[in-house]
Amino acid sequence: MLPKTLALDVLPALRATNGWTQEKLEGLTVAGNGEVYAITDTDGVQDATGETVLLRLGSSRKVFGRN
Repeated sequence: MLPKTLALDVLPALRATNGWTQEKLEGLTVAGNGEVYAITDTDGVQDATGETVLLRLGSSRKVFGRN
């Protein structure tokens, strides 16, 4: 097992819209240009808003601390 290391706290980015704060991420990717993107889970359950948020988190170097 590998130890977990916090790379980036995404909660401030999720709260930045001052609206509904999504509770979890569904996906994370590093694009060809090195930018890191995350998308929230819509859950598809009765109490969920059905909204999703796409976040641009910055460069992979900034997020993960390496190239």
